[in-house]
Amino acid sequence: MPRHGRRDCRYCGAMTTEGADIRYQAAGSAAAPVDERTDIITGEGVGLVLPTVALGTRIISALIDYTLYLLIGGLAWYGLQRVWEPENMAQAATWITTTLMVWAVGLPFLVQWLTRGSSLGRLLTSTRTVRYDGGTITMRHALTRAVAGLFDIHLTLGALGSVVIASTARSQRTGDMLAGTIVVTWPRRYRGPQLLAVHPLLDRWARIAMISPVPGPLSIAARDYLRTAKAMTPERRFERARDLAAALEPFTAPAPPRGTDPDAFILTVLSLREAADYRAASDTMRRQMRTEERLAALPYSVEHQGQSVRQG
Repeated sequence: MPRHGRRDCRYCGAMTTEGADIRYQAAGSAAAPVDERTDIITGEGVGLVLPTVALGTRIISALIDYTLYLLIGGLAWYGLQRVWEPENMAQAATWITTTLMVWAVGLPFLVQWLTRGSSLGRLLTSTRTVRYDGGTITMRHALTRAVAGLFDIHLTLGALGSVVIASTARSQRTGDMLAGTIVVTWPRRYRGPQLLAVHPLLDRWARIAMISPVPGPLSIAARDYLRTAKAMTPERRFERARDLAAALEPFTAPAPPRGTDPDAFILTVLSLREAADYRAASDTMRRQMRTEERLAALPYSVEHQGQSVRQG
């Protein structure tokens, strides 16, 4: 009996003749990690899956940023005091108020605006501030977040911001909700396209296999598994691969051979589906180009009449 209690699992290598037609379905568990993320719909209608940042990570990022801001503000204060001193209490109060406002609002605004939603803390924690549609923030977004930071961070010592972040679904503080932004996990560098190829063990099966379209969450979960499989423990990797392979099996015809390695099956299915999508997109583009060429060309009768007029 396989470890998960199923009498018939195509990917465990421990099959029995009883219940040979039973399929181990795990589409829900295979795509579960995707549901914990934040779906962002761009202006072009493209869905992005970017996980939001937890409260602890945002606190670490803020501590890094404000440590740097305190260092910059202290150096600027020391330098200005050496070149100018207020003559009375009114000038001193005005000077202190202006300096604090520039430090609390102006400096975070400039950093967020110039870096387009990043900062030293954001960089070190691999996070970034983006709009609801996943786009880069503008001056308006940065200014709104900086002004709201007076209440979220400074006047309440971060208590208000922490409570709001912990109580909202997208981990937003008041400034994020007013500006229409969210803080998401952002990779430090582009990993490049994921190269997929048919596994040699399934080469013969791949020649006759038909792969129907795979749902987006399941496809993303399978690609994430292939990218992170090496970092998993053997037990976790086997369970995850088995669940994903069983979830992908209903979209294949015929089914893979008994005893198929789940890693090889996942890789082959994604490769075949990617190749099919590429061929379909290429055919659509060629048909569109032929249609545009026919629409751009003048009718033969009009062109013929024009030639006759020119000859006359």
